[in-house]
Amino acid sequence: MKVFCGRANPTTGSVEWLEEDEHYDYHQEIARSSYADMLHDKDRNIKYYQGIRAAVSRVKNRGQKAIVLDIGTGTGLLSMMAVTAGADFCYAIEVFKPMADAAVKIVKKNGFSDKIKVINKHSTEVTVGPDGDMPCRANILVTELFDTELIGEGALPSYEHAHRHLVQVVGSGPSLGLFIHPEAPVNSWEA
Repeated sequence: MKVFCGRANPTTGSVEWLEEDEHYDYHQEIARSSYADMLHDKDRNIKYYQGIRAAVSRVKNRGQKAIVLDIGTGTGLLSMMAVTAGADFCYAIEVFKPMADAAVKIVKKNGFSDKIKVINKHSTEVTVGPDGDMPCRANILVTELFDTELIGEGALPSYEHAHRHLVQVVGSGPSLGLFIHPEAPVNSWEA
């Protein structure tokens, strides 16, 4: 059995599909990735949690539900941070199926399945509406799509699409919020 794997073209940022044989080891793909480095980067995680908490508070202070869109969720860490910070719901987008499957298990193991929906699609394929992947647009965007190059993981097209189609517009621009400033440390999550 052959398997198709999505790879981001580092030049264009677009996803290209490559055929792998049945012996392809997804676990090694994940192990070679930067997921472990990000999960163990305490300073990064503290800053993200502080920023997420500030964004959720800002939305709640306006009297709105905090609906978070996490593009490139990976393990689901930022989504779990958002719910812990008080978000009402989080849509966690992950295009790499083995990672999306892992995120579903991690989210469930940590008790967040009722507040986090993992969507295994490229963010530009996510739909909003009664029959869509998301019933409404999010009002907070949390993402970390960068590798060593700005367009390596298709960050710019993903952000543009999110602003146009997945995130609420308030006034003259999107209602985004990720404000990072020093505060208290974050709790830990099980993987």
